Amino acid sequence: MIEQKFQDLGRNRTVWAIHVACALVAVLIIASLLFVLNRAVGEADRFGLSAERRLVANELRHQMDAAIQYQAELSFWTETYEELADGELGDAFVSDQLIDWLWEDYRFSWLIITDRGLNASTVVHQGASVAGAEARQMLASVSDLVEEAARRYESALRYDKGSYVLDIVQPDRRSTAPAVPGIHAVDLRSIDGEMSIAIVQAVIPDSLEISRERRNPAFMVSVRPITAMAMQGIGTKLGMSGLAFVPLGRLPAESAHVAAGRCADFSCPVLAWTPKSPGGFLRAEILPSVIIMAITAALLMAFVALRFSAVFAALQQSEALNRHMATHDPLTGLLNRGGFEEALKAAFRAGERFALVYVDLDRFKAVNDQHGHAAGDAVLTAVASRFRARVAEHGAVARLGGDEFAVILSGALDAKTARDLAAGLVHDAALPVTFDGGMLLVGASAGIAFHPAHGGTGRDLMAVADAALYLAKKRGRNRFCSGDDVRPADVSGKAAKKIG
Repeated sequence: MIEQKFQDLGRNRTVWAIHVACALVAVLIIASLLFVLNRAVGEADRFGLSAERRLVANELRHQMDAAIQYQAELSFWTETYEELADGELGDAFVSDQLIDWLWEDYRFSWLIITDRGLNASTVVHQGASVAGAEARQMLASVSDLVEEAARRYESALRYDKGSYVLDIVQPDRRSTAPAVPGIHAVDLRSIDGEMSIAIVQAVIPDSLEISRERRNPAFMVSVRPITAMAMQGIGTKLGMSGLAFVPLGRLPAESAHVAAGRCADFSCPVLAWTPKSPGGFLRAEILPSVIIMAITAALLMAFVALRFSAVFAALQQSEALNRHMATHDPLTGLLNRGGFEEALKAAFRAGERFALVYVDLDRFKAVNDQHGHAAGDAVLTAVASRFRARVAEHGAVARLGGDEFAVILSGALDAKTARDLAAGLVHDAALPVTFDGGMLLVGASAGIAFHPAHGGTGRDLMAVADAALYLAKKRGRNRFCSGDDVRPADVSGKAAKKIG
């Protein structure tokens, strides 16, 4: 009897030990899974936040670079430099270039010509010429940028045989972007109650040669606000919510941010948004599975593998979508300006003949003004679909912005076929677009240039195509012209100003 009791006690101890061991294994499995889960959540949140910060910072830099390029097309231009020979811009130049172009097309709220002492000779504010006195407060807020631009100009200035030469890097003529001389000063500032890109650069000629009489330069000061609509567009493009400029000292508790400009104290605005927190998604998705895995160890490993595979697949899909968004226009699905530049570089690298077509819609602004932006979007979407179908496998179609399109036609097409296709694009744009029970009518003008006949670099080919487009508009619109129709004197280093 005693022996039986000892045997029963031994079995009970063994069962108890097995139970304890199983419980310990279960606890270890749960603890391990919770540890892995918490690390995964933390790493996902850290990685996601880092990626979002890079995206936002890159987009801010992109916005600033674009504004710098737009201004440089005037401040780094011989015609502007010669126009300032008497110290101020003429009324016709102000109307054509500052108001009709930089204000109407790119919405620069301030455009000022001043000297280093902040004495303004020309001031355009919100598309209207105003007295220089009205710019004093604005100029005072960017006086440090004027000084920085002046120092960069002085550092680059070199005396050479009776005149001065700016010792700066010559622009890459293979680049499709406008030349930027690198002597500007730029920052994000709060101007007129809006966060804006403020740019200052000395007005210099394309030749980089400065006479002794004009050693002391005039400076172009420009301000381009980042409007609420622009912020909404950036947020949509990046897939972020709550994107806004807020003071650093008043950041919401759960927000992420990047610096906006050089200001560093707590009253300075930063660009903030609500992070997506992929770790929260991981936690919500995996935690129920962890409970099941604690019961069945075999299913645990299989389930973890499947869940992590799903997570990584989602991350890969998100990365592919971000890459697509970076090179494509969200409205039409066509290539955007960045995608177009990559396609143009690829065409040059191929070393074959090809054609470049610029297309600009006629009377598009009237449709927007009369029927609203929804109608304009309908026109752009319909025209883009027609262009895509027309070009098909023969090349690439891009929307450069607004109502401007570009088409790269492969070298497999002969010149006549390429011209016929350009005429077809003009025809497609003229077809009515159904909208809200009515019909919308626009037209198009196009310019076509051939490589290598009309240019050996992207910049030269774009200039010829743009000049041909300009000529088509001058000849009455709803037609196309080619580089053969353009006189060399009509082709300038900057993009031709859009008509109407």
